Amino acid sequence: MQLKCRQCGNGFILTKAEQEFYDLKGFNLPSRCKECRASKPAKVQPLACSQCGTELDKGASLYCNNCLQTAHFELEKENKQAKMAISAARSKLEASEAKKSELAELLRQKEQQLVELEQKVESLTEDIDEAQQFYAASGWLQPVLNDIGKRLEELERAQVDITQKVLRTIQTMQARYDDLGVVDVIKRNIRQSIKEEA
Repeated sequence: MQLKCRQCGNGFILTKAEQEFYDLKGFNLPSRCKECRASKPAKVQPLACSQCGTELDKGASLYCNNCLQTAHFELEKENKQAKMAISAARSKLEASEAKKSELAELLRQKEQQLVELEQKVESLTEDIDEAQQFYAASGWLQPVLNDIGKRLEELERAQVDITQKVLRTIQTMQARYDDLGVVDVIKRNIRQSIKEEA
């Protein structure tokens, strides 16, 4: 394990056997190198930051103020990034929930349209069946209708003939009366009255 001496600031290696020894005895891992531990305590060496090796005041923490501030800023930065990631995830979740509800409403509308189309298809199928039945039934009706149409044409021709005959008769009668004079009309009336008296 690589460590940095708090006293001299130099790096030193703690072997695995030494680590096991400290763990077995329940001691904390050493914060000074072997040379500094072996040196006389009377000689006061300045303490150094475990992170960067900067000299520290006596009784200070393991890290200098700059390293503490840097670590603090890093933690704040990570905290902000985590909050931003949580906020973005929440926004995406809300957007997906809104999209899900929109899609559910759209699906409901499409299902309603499908039901309406199925009803229309069923109604049209019934109309087609009725039309086919009517067409099949009209097979015997068509000759009757044709016969009625021919008779109507014959009646129209007969009516025209009768109208023409009546017009000719009226014209003939009118021509006769136009040819008769006043004396002839009086004679004719006298004859008719004599016949009626007899």
